Amino acid sequence: MGHHAVGDLGARVTRYDVAIVGLGPTGAVLANLCGLHGLRVVVFEQSLDPYPQPRACHLDAEVARVLQQCGFGHALHDLLTVSAGMEYVDAGGRRLFTYEGFAREPLLGWHEDYVFVQPELDALVRSGLGRFAHVHVHLGAAAPALDDLLQLANFVVAADGASSPVRESLGVGLVDLDYDEPWLVIDVMLRAGASQPELPSIIQQVCDVNRLATFVPSHGAHRRWEFILHGDEHPDPWELLAPWSVTPRNADLVRSARYQFHALVADRWRGGPQGRVLLAGDAAHQMPPFMGQGMCSGVRDAANVAWKLAEVIAGAPSALLDTYEAERRPHVEAVTAMSIEAGRLLGELAHDVAAGTELRVPPGAARSQRLWSRLPPLDLGGDYPIGHQVPQPRAADGMFDDLLGVDWAWIAADASFEALDGHRVVVEPAAAMGCRAVLVRPDRYVAAFA
Repeated sequence: MGHHAVGDLGARVTRYDVAIVGLGPTGAVLANLCGLHGLRVVVFEQSLDPYPQPRACHLDAEVARVLQQCGFGHALHDLLTVSAGMEYVDAGGRRLFTYEGFAREPLLGWHEDYVFVQPELDALVRSGLGRFAHVHVHLGAAAPALDDLLQLANFVVAADGASSPVRESLGVGLVDLDYDEPWLVIDVMLRAGASQPELPSIIQQVCDVNRLATFVPSHGAHRRWEFILHGDEHPDPWELLAPWSVTPRNADLVRSARYQFHALVADRWRGGPQGRVLLAGDAAHQMPPFMGQGMCSGVRDAANVAWKLAEVIAGAPSALLDTYEAERRPHVEAVTAMSIEAGRLLGELAHDVAAGTELRVPPGAARSQRLWSRLPPLDLGGDYPIGHQVPQPRAADGMFDDLLGVDWAWIAADASFEALDGHRVVVEPAAAMGCRAVLVRPDRYVAAFA
């Protein structure tokens, strides 16, 4: 893949195809995908090492699939624990209702939900960048000013977090989606050999009118609690954990951090001269954590935009990059709305339980809540299976996606199908979705069918 200036950006020659600001999960996955596409990439990250504390702790099948595409499929199995789902309980731990269906057939090749310890996952994804001689990572250094980045690379992707200096430089505002609450997040590691507390094996949303809370049984010895805060209080974390029988005798405190849970989305995700700057991850959107979709949404951004950058660098019209926000924003806003609803439901159910009234469980809350992306039918046509992810059936040798690589491919129901567009043809009836063949984009979405 060439690294000269893109045709419709003028004759200027730059050193890199893409500059990425930030090497959190979004930036690191994007750098890996761009590396696999052969793009020349430069990454700037202020920290020398992955952030040492566990922030995100949940990912879903679609995100595991992206990480598999990056080449981490085998290593993931040691870093992930299958989640048992999520339930809403009263202050005594009695189940009020549950999100059903977490033990479904792994349609995308991975289980529906996993928990993990973020520093371990971050280290894995960063380690993959050492494969690429054409990906240059600058650690411990602030990114140059935006004007300098634009001299250095044809495109800039800001994956520089919620406070995003690049977004600020662009003058892009944030749209408030009307959720703002203070919470205390507490992470512990259960101590090996100590008398272990009896903790739930399922994620719990605790509808206690005195103190709303979330509990996450994470990977390995990691356990997470989130407690709503009242006003400007600063409670002792051990006092909050005492009712769970978690004490300094059986657990080590990893962190106790006050967060403002909020819901924001950038008013535009592309800007700068000739639209050469794109926002991704927390720089583009932030949401409360009740559905565990913050990091997942950033990884989805990376998977969507990486192949489009590669196509434009190779000569496709730069207008292709407009489809990034058009495809990702509706899903981000829908998932954010679900996260807000899940958070507000905590308080509503707590009041119902305290008042002894009928529970206000919203219609469909007990049904399956798939969070996988669906591309806008208006852009791609309403015909099934266009806009859906192609399934990943079990392959005789390894995983089916590994046969697809990072380029476009046809998946055919039988060997008689011939592709006239030169794309690879892989025969797999179970993934042809009832069609003679489906054309799959590099991000595993169906673009056309025969």
